[in-house]
Amino acid sequence: MLPLKTVFMGTPEIASRSLLDMLRLQENGIVDLQAVYTKPPVWDSKKKDYIESPVEKIARENRIDLRTPKTFKNNSEEINFLKTLAPDIIIVVAFGLILTPDILNIPLYGVLNLHPSLLPDLRGPSPIHYTILKRLKFGGVTIMAMNEGVDTGPLAAQQRISLDKNENFHRLYEKLSSTGSLLLSGVVETIYKYRINFFECGYSQDLLKKKDNTSYDLTSLIKQEELRIDFCKDEPAVIYAKIRAFSESGGAFFIFKNKNVKILEAELIADNTWEKTGTESLKTKKDVQFETFEYSDYCGGFSDIYKREIEKVSSKSNIVAGTAVAANKNGLLISTVKKGVYIRLIKLKPEGKNVMGYNDIINGFRIKQGELICL
Repeated sequence: MLPLKTVFMGTPEIASRSLLDMLRLQENGIVDLQAVYTKPPVWDSKKKDYIESPVEKIARENRIDLRTPKTFKNNSEEINFLKTLAPDIIIVVAFGLILTPDILNIPLYGVLNLHPSLLPDLRGPSPIHYTILKRLKFGGVTIMAMNEGVDTGPLAAQQRISLDKNENFHRLYEKLSSTGSLLLSGVVETIYKYRINFFECGYSQDLLKKKDNTSYDLTSLIKQEELRIDFCKDEPAVIYAKIRAFSESGGAFFIFKNKNVKILEAELIADNTWEKTGTESLKTKKDVQFETFEYSDYCGGFSDIYKREIEKVSSKSNIVAGTAVAANKNGLLISTVKKGVYIRLIKLKPEGKNVMGYNDIINGFRIKQGELICL
């Protein structure tokens, strides 16, 4: 049986993992990689050089025909090139360019796309961030046949994965990259064996409904104002989710003494008193697939050291949200709007400074126990 004539389109690390798996399938005679598409190199002002994508590096190392168009819109040269190749399949993984209808209709068995969420939930450009921001206990990957909509094509396969309560972007990205590449390889092997076109026989997303009849969530590009944290006002679960979701860039920040301070690493900790306040549960979905972490998941093992530090502060005045209830060698522990729930800051990056541990932050900003840090 002849291998599938294949064109691969992708740019970042998650795509490079899938491309490596396609190379392994090529060694086994399942695919024939005819061309690789990726976004053009990006100029790095610090290094004074153009930085090629992870996919471009692999393509060059393996001497695969490499294409780097800036757009497909009104680009007859690239469209005619693809028509000349007459691929059996086109594989798209985090490519970054919109495919025109002309391109979607070229391959014999359609265009396959790897999406790092359980579609139809979390359609759009930021599914990994939103998986953490929504505090989900489960995430996953989907292989779909692309149509002209945004992540709306028929489903070929899905794989669910469990998330840790402390999951951050980097760890989740790695999990989804490895899970997605394996699932994609399996779908490609299925097409090779049975010559299936999932655009024609895949499972329609319109047939999927949640048990509680609520709508699926869409993702959008993350805006700068969404990165800001206010310890005096924000829900602690939201604060902690932001820190973990944007950990790869240290994007989440708070303002202290007129300086932006990015949070690279932190911990959410809770004692048992939060349950006695009558506060609501974080759980908002009935479906197991959409189950979210609750504060009770962070209870247990609350340090006696922190209990003593909190008692010191509370003996002098009422603890309000945003108070540094510990600011010494024992840690930098911040109270929140939920009684009994705290954020422990571990690694931070003040504006114009290098990354610092909590001790250096305490000393550099002269933070004192009992001080408000949301000013």
